[in-house]
Amino acid sequence: MIKINENRLLQDLSELGRIGATADGGVNRPALTLADIEARAWYQRAIAEAGLSYAIDGAGNQSAILYSDPPSPKRILAGSHLDSVPEGGRYDGALGVLAALEALRVMRENSLKPSITLEAVNFTDEEGAIMGLLGSRALCGQLSAEDFGRSKLEAAALNRRLSAVGISQETMLAARRDDALAWVELHIEQGGRLESSGIDIGVVDAIVGIRSLHVRLSGEAAHAGTKPMSQRRDALWGASQFILRARQWVMDRHSPGVCNVGMIDAKPGAFNIVPAQVDFALEFRHGSEAALDAMQADLVALLEECAAEFDLGVEYEATPPAHPAQMSESVMNAIESAADRLGLSHQRMLSFAGHDTQNMARIAAAAMYFVPSVNGVSHNPGECTSAADCVNGANLMLHTLLELLKTLD
Repeated sequence: MIKINENRLLQDLSELGRIGATADGGVNRPALTLADIEARAWYQRAIAEAGLSYAIDGAGNQSAILYSDPPSPKRILAGSHLDSVPEGGRYDGALGVLAALEALRVMRENSLKPSITLEAVNFTDEEGAIMGLLGSRALCGQLSAEDFGRSKLEAAALNRRLSAVGISQETMLAARRDDALAWVELHIEQGGRLESSGIDIGVVDAIVGIRSLHVRLSGEAAHAGTKPMSQRRDALWGASQFILRARQWVMDRHSPGVCNVGMIDAKPGAFNIVPAQVDFALEFRHGSEAALDAMQADLVALLEECAAEFDLGVEYEATPPAHPAQMSESVMNAIESAADRLGLSHQRMLSFAGHDTQNMARIAAAAMYFVPSVNGVSHNPGECTSAADCVNGANLMLHTLLELLKTLD
């Protein structure tokens, strides 16, 4: 059975991990910074050394290409991203890009001419230094001129970043493609479900949707010493009651959905004044619109119940949601068939983090799979996936692509 060159894969991970390396073992490669540009140059050299064709599109997405003969009108794409969060880890995104590159490299070395052109893609700015999932949004035609007004960078800084790799807002808006037949992504899990269950591979069947509510509870400011406890309209009490009860409600009624309150502001904000107003941001995630509808209905009902308990006014406003993405059954089947061939245990699971795959699912048959993360750590310098699991993931990429070539040709 054909296998990847595991020493070469691990050497690639090591070399790439030195670009933007931090003293504590992580990497700092936010999109289109000097470190990311260096990583992109490294990837271009690796493609050339492998004897593969290189391309970069108007969004700065880089591709290693193994052409069919003749070149097919549609292509099978695989990959992930090389950029990192600030002070992040060495495996998030990078493993997926390098596994796809290694799969194409091994096919070429073994004179396997694909029946459909294959690409190993490094997407621009998955992590959101400019705006999240930027490169895949551009490729899928999900980027608008108005989106640049919501960039995390001022216009001049944004344009400098883009021009550093030879692209612009105009080229990004023109980067849409219509030749993607299928997409597959390998990623570290970034959680502990696989490790705790002893399963080799998590086949993602959906990427969760995300909804957020900006909530305001309004009570009455009062002297913290003289106002009797029984008479207080304490907005922070209402918020605290909601947060704790929401935790239990979601675990009991909406598992495996999750919710979070990560921002909270109490006013007037003095130690000796009963809080009159609390603003907080509520986020919740699940794998389908129906599940999100049910979660939202329950959370809003609970919010109103907690407000009434403490005689508070309540207002809330929804922000634009991220919609859930269902994975392609045909690509999931290809991943599972390849895993069986390799003797790798697998289970289907939700992805609770966003990935480029959720955009690719809009335009192609798409799916992704996870390998275990040690202790579930990610977005952290301590992020780690074992060498054996990295090799398993890359071999699975190789055989998934081979399976897709058989089933989609």
